[in-house]
Amino acid sequence: MGSGFLLVVLSAVLGLFAPTVSAAAAPTNWKTAVGWNGTVLPSLGTSVGPFTAPGTSTAKASPAVAAAVAPVSDLGSPGGVFICQNTDWQGLCGYAVEPMNECILLASPWLNTISSFGPDPGATCFAFASGNCDNGEAKWSFTYPGDDSGGLATTDPFNDQITSFACVSS
Repeated sequence: MGSGFLLVVLSAVLGLFAPTVSAAAAPTNWKTAVGWNGTVLPSLGTSVGPFTAPGTSTAKASPAVAAAVAPVSDLGSPGGVFICQNTDWQGLCGYAVEPMNECILLASPWLNTISSFGPDPGATCFAFASGNCDNGEAKWSFTYPGDDSGGLATTDPFNDQITSFACVSS
């Protein structure tokens, strides 16, 4: 046997007794874990006016204050919404950080096509089946990490029904 073989065997034996050092895992962005490619869209629709969440005061954050909100770690930003046209975070997906306390009227290709809806941590999003966040009467609400089922197992599914939404601080 050559000395090279002995070195390989000796290295393997010593490696068995060496302490294992594991690096701390970097936090994973939840959207990346479900297949997000990292693209941030400018918007998912058009802001059509201020929104007040049910059961809250009529005071709203100014756009300047909403724009100054810092991201919540690397997991996202309040107002950040990840949506997909199919259940299980599949099909065409998009992500944008929308202004807080503003009603967003979805644009094509998102209007009446969403089956997975996931807000980033720090916000509750209210979704509507008709118009521009009509009368503050939300049909559905979502908190992190959202719902990828289209609500199909419920008596009131949101699958392909959402026309507008608004997010407020949780």
